[in-house]
Amino acid sequence: RGFSREAHPALATAGNPGMTTCRIVFDLDDTLYPERQFALSGFRAAGTWAQARYGVDGLADEMAALLDSGHLGAVFKISLGRANPDYSDAELAEFVECYRDHTPEIELYDDAEPALGFAATLGPVGLITDGTHRVQRSKVQALGIAPHFEEIIYTNELGGREFHKPHPRAFELMEARLGGDDVQLVYVGDNPSKDFVTPNARGWRSVQIERGQRIHHSAPVAKGGAPQHLIHSLGELVSLLA
Repeated sequence: RGFSREAHPALATAGNPGMTTCRIVFDLDDTLYPERQFALSGFRAAGTWAQARYGVDGLADEMAALLDSGHLGAVFKISLGRANPDYSDAELAEFVECYRDHTPEIELYDDAEPALGFAATLGPVGLITDGTHRVQRSKVQALGIAPHFEEIIYTNELGGREFHKPHPRAFELMEARLGGDDVQLVYVGDNPSKDFVTPNARGWRSVQIERGQRIHHSAPVAKGGAPQHLIHSLGELVSLLA
């Protein structure tokens, strides 16, 4: 999966003077692939479980509707309650595990692979991602992107949710592995409520990719978390960093 400027118009027309000391670190969800796609894939797996367990159909569509109406944190309890109002804690746990442990049916955004190829021309590339680490690992495997990265940090593996962004530990580790006195680290993410607080504080460049239908599209901007740059395609990274 080599990088080709000719394959991507925004990359083909940009030069790269002055970029030899940049190192790009990416977020995963809603940055390199659409997180909603993963959610729908997981809902299908959970709906298949519910159909076999309770004989109910259409639960995956109901879960998608709940997600799209803003019930992000309550999707599983509400939908399982519709299938079985008397569900037990064990049933809820099994329902959620079907979602977490399924094999994801997901694909990269069209601009992601060319951007990863471009990033590699600057030097080693990193990935920092939140979430249950086995789930995030399954996403990386399904997308086939591990070879693009010199370093992948699953923040949950560092000690649980408290190490999710904006906790500085993942960024400190990435600096130790990819950084240096003459290196400008760049973090590319989507969520201003957590992605850019620490990069901003540590002297990184922060870049928000704004896409339609992000799961966290209404996330507020955290104090100190406004991105330094806003782009609408990863292809804009070339002109931004030139």
